Amino acid sequence: GTTGGEMTQLTKVAGEYLQPAWSPDGSELVVTRGTGGFLRQHSVSNNSWYELRRVSASGASESLVTTVNRPYTASRPGMPRRPIVQAYYGPGERLYYPETHGGEGGGRGGAATGATAAGTDFVSVKLDGSDRQVYVTFPFADEAAISPDGKWITYQEGDNAFLIPFPNEGTGGTPTRIEHTRASKLPVKQLSLEGGLFPRWRDSVTAEFGSGNHHFAYDVRTGKTDTVAITLRIPKRVPAGAVAFTNARIVTMENRKVVQRGTVVVRGARITCVGTCDTRGAQIIDASGKTIIPGLIDLHAHHHRDHDGVLPRKNWESAIYIAYGVTTTLDPSMWSQNVFPTAQMVEAGETIGPRTYSTGDPLYNGDAARQNNITSLAVAEQNVKRLMSWGAVTMKQYMQPRRDQRQWIAEVSRRNGLRVTAEGGDIEYNLSMIMDGQTGWEHAWGNVPVYGDVAKFFGKAHAFYSPTFMVAGPTAWSEDYWYAESDLFKDPKLQSWTPWQMLIPQTRRRMLRPASDYSFPLIAQGLADIIAEGGFGTIGSHGQQHGLGSQFELWMTASAMDPLSALEVATLDGARFIGIDKDVGSITAGKLGDLVVLNGNPLDNIRATGDIKYVMKGGVLYDGNTLDEVWPSKTPFGVHWWVNPDALKADKRRTDAWDKP
Repeated sequence: GTTGGEMTQLTKVAGEYLQPAWSPDGSELVVTRGTGGFLRQHSVSNNSWYELRRVSASGASESLVTTVNRPYTASRPGMPRRPIVQAYYGPGERLYYPETHGGEGGGRGGAATGATAAGTDFVSVKLDGSDRQVYVTFPFADEAAISPDGKWITYQEGDNAFLIPFPNEGTGGTPTRIEHTRASKLPVKQLSLEGGLFPRWRDSVTAEFGSGNHHFAYDVRTGKTDTVAITLRIPKRVPAGAVAFTNARIVTMENRKVVQRGTVVVRGARITCVGTCDTRGAQIIDASGKTIIPGLIDLHAHHHRDHDGVLPRKNWESAIYIAYGVTTTLDPSMWSQNVFPTAQMVEAGETIGPRTYSTGDPLYNGDAARQNNITSLAVAEQNVKRLMSWGAVTMKQYMQPRRDQRQWIAEVSRRNGLRVTAEGGDIEYNLSMIMDGQTGWEHAWGNVPVYGDVAKFFGKAHAFYSPTFMVAGPTAWSEDYWYAESDLFKDPKLQSWTPWQMLIPQTRRRMLRPASDYSFPLIAQGLADIIAEGGFGTIGSHGQQHGLGSQFELWMTASAMDPLSALEVATLDGARFIGIDKDVGSITAGKLGDLVVLNGNPLDNIRATGDIKYVMKGGVLYDGNTLDEVWPSKTPFGVHWWVNPDALKADKRRTDAWDKP
């Protein structure tokens, strides 16, 4: 309780217990329980369904109410927004909860929903799970909650909060379908314009929701909203002492300077000397024969998808990027509730991962039903401010169909000092985006080669182009080239940092094609031509093969330019796009200590960037294979909970037997 005291264990079986809600009289709770995702080397978000369970306040009893399917691609394309169901007690001694479906209807073990179109049903069951009733169907809502007196429903759609009167229709009647784009049976009141998530009720007249670091309380009687800003500050980890790497080749990326034999001193979190340095008082690491490059910067890294807001301290999706030399990432299309808390945990030293930036939720094309369709400059400003409140440093304009919509986003972003990236399209579409003030785009167009007039236009505009080679090509996607080139599924490092289920499918069962089927050298040449005219490029692995994919991106970039130029794309150009090139992107005194110590020389062979001895982020040094901390403390990374040793051993036995003549 809030007054302290001893804790009481309520459940007898260990499991993934989430989303507790008290009954009105305080005698019991309803909780959501997963089906063992962690036992399968996944997180709670990867359960096939969830159980709603009643647990007595004394811990004396526990019972199953019903099961609810996990929505896979329900309310966002390819990215479920709120898959972990939340139930509440409501009128008639019933449990009320939203259940998202893809059109088949019905939860696991539940009756048919009565609605065949995709969306979210707001349903209730008796406390024993019987008598399932459907009241409302939302085409795009993610969360919903009923007021304790049963008069209202508040729900979240398009990252904003809404209110409707409870229709009190159930089995035997047609559920009310809430449509924002046309007349609705029920009056819909929008409670927020710049963000409203986690809708719930404090009491029968006070609806609560939050967004970013703000908490909102709406009074249904007065129509007024109280807003509270929540300020939480914790110390940011800054290492103490100094470390010096001596006798190293240093590819500084500062004006393309290469120091053939020199020293890098990092004191605290920042570089204090490069070249000939005073190393007194510093821990010495002899880097003879090694090459030091800046930390790689991946500008299109979707690596915040596995946890859906329930973040483990040991997060493989983040750690694997450090293991492959990536010290900064930008995720240009990700659920804000996943990526921004992860970024803060990394900066606080609570979890190991790259310095993390994001657009947050993209500004999707055709979001009219989600109430954040960009219909005016004012609406664009509301959406930009919503994402900025989470910490977005750039906006993701996602195929807005009209030019004025793209212009509004670009203008509001310019006013607020933000970059604008975009889901690229054909050449004409990309030309218009850059003409209208956007900073750059991701994904290669299908036209190869790029002719001189197009390269000159993008170069003179200083546009940023991220071809995202891994999922690019007018023929086969380029990622397939790397799966076919070698037996990646046997690679010990990749095995140790990737859950088995995510490693095997694409790396073991792969398509074999002639190398000439792959177009990445032609795409890279187009990128090189744009850079030669004054533009910029970035690497972006798209999350296809976490960590190692960033290395593949760099190597494919180098297919059309010299290694030093490719390294500039993978380091300094990425920092320039985010606007953090004063702090990262090159090895320069005053910048953050983001370094990769390589065993070989990438200027002779670009693939040497994958042979990593150490990785340093912000002055903290890790072993390049194990991620055990080497400096300033000696702390092992620990057990990889996502790795299944038995599966690895069994597969090795099968592989060895198959490989025998």
